[in-house]
Amino acid sequence: MKSISRLVSLIALTAVLAFNSAAQSSTGSISGTVSDERQAVVPGATVSIKNTLTGFTRAMTSDSEGRYRFTAVPIGSYEVTVEAANFAKLVQTGITLAVNQDAVVNQSLRAGGVAEVVTVTENASVLNTTTAEVSTRFDERRLSELPIAPNRNVFNVLLSTPGVSQLGAGQTGFANGISFSSNGGRLRSNNFMLDGQDINDPSVSGGQVALNNPDAIGEVRIITNQFLAEYGRNSGSVVNFIGKSGTNDFHGTGFVFYNGEELNACSNTDRIAGFCNPASTNPTRQIAPFRKEFQYGFSIGGPFLNFGEGVPTLARDKTFFFWDYQKWTDRQLASGSAISGAPTAAGRAVLQSIAAGRPQVQALLTYLPEGVANGTSTTFSLGGVPFTVPLGTFAGSSAFRFDSTQTSVRIDHRLNDRHLMYGRYRYDGNASAGGGQVSPPD
Repeated sequence: MKSISRLVSLIALTAVLAFNSAAQSSTGSISGTVSDERQAVVPGATVSIKNTLTGFTRAMTSDSEGRYRFTAVPIGSYEVTVEAANFAKLVQTGITLAVNQDAVVNQSLRAGGVAEVVTVTENASVLNTTTAEVSTRFDERRLSELPIAPNRNVFNVLLSTPGVSQLGAGQTGFANGISFSSNGGRLRSNNFMLDGQDINDPSVSGGQVALNNPDAIGEVRIITNQFLAEYGRNSGSVVNFIGKSGTNDFHGTGFVFYNGEELNACSNTDRIAGFCNPASTNPTRQIAPFRKEFQYGFSIGGPFLNFGEGVPTLARDKTFFFWDYQKWTDRQLASGSAISGAPTAAGRAVLQSIAAGRPQVQALLTYLPEGVANGTSTTFSLGGVPFTVPLGTFAGSSAFRFDSTQTSVRIDHRLNDRHLMYGRYRYDGNASAGGGQVSPPD
């Protein structure tokens, strides 16, 4: 079975006009009020913001009520600078802007000369005081440190959100990927986005883009109640995955994960299939079923090369790239579903004595291996003679093969101080074969 998914998004970000809803879903805003030490508003103050990682800057003046607001700001680390006549220059650092966050950064200026500079290191409050929406945010640290299952599926972090419940045993999933209910909503009532772009499966809903590399994701945000007007489609929850992007400095990661039979325990199905048997003369039957699983890859980001005259230089504060790659392979000898009612060795001997001239009985003996006795039996009469056939349980094993490749490339370019744009290409391809019950064969 093969599945291939490609996602290409190209979004032009402008800082002059209002953004559309898709762009708003991958940015934030910085706002506040400029006042003096007596809490009197300061109109006409020059307020500028600067991304300390990419050099992106914007500036404006406070209005007649001392207020300022920067909308559609790319997420990241920022510093805010405020300058006004007869006041000391104020620089506030340490501000981290998250996706869809309205960071309120109020500024209090101190009287002084133009040569004085007051530096404050303080982050904006993460408490949402501007909207009624209820959301949970998973930052880069949580994604790297929280356990998210051996397959490293980033979607798994959503299951730790308050109000989100996963399917119970015996329930059927009705959506692609992970099926969950948000506050009792339908399984198909969840909206999934990547960098603000729709990644929902158009047929059965659910996220159709595989995300098994947490190193490629910078932030995950799930809104579970009181959605803003910019969101639509579904009423259960809104999930937005924000991919990482490059900065002025090179940064990256590398990883290798391994899982093998020597690290695994045996399930009851494995034991029925003959594994984890210390008395076996076959060494491969003394341990868990064969398995070799590898997940390896890397991520790297930084400034792009500027190919002008002469030797290429780094395009710092201008153009950035980020590339992530993961290869996932899995080879295993999986234990199939158990068949109850397979004749034991003694039962096969009984059937063998009457198999002559009966092709159905001979086929059963040929294609169905003997079962492990479980205390059950069945009886039948032939020519007035009663026969008892001891029965047992049998679990077959089959080879399973899985290959997956996931990669994405993002380019960010700063046209000028008022215009930005970025493009991302994501690819994931999966192929699997084998597994499941293999006996009796067709």
